[in-house]
Amino acid sequence: MLLRTDLVAMMPSRLVAQDPALKAVAAPIDVPGFEMVMLWHERVHRDPAHRWLRERICAHS
Repeated sequence: MLLRTDLVAMMPSRLVAQDPALKAVAAPIDVPGFEMVMLWHERVHRDPAHRWLRERICAHS
């Protein structure tokens, strides 16, 4: 999407490294880190498919 626009995006450098057409530059401001969290409704807490998805996400973070 970025390749077809003149917009900029703030994203992890590992995503930029996968495409030589994208250029990574340092942000002109101090950008604080962030914490990733997962939330889900109680009705899907024991759902096997949802549990599988949560496990995959945790394995790759």
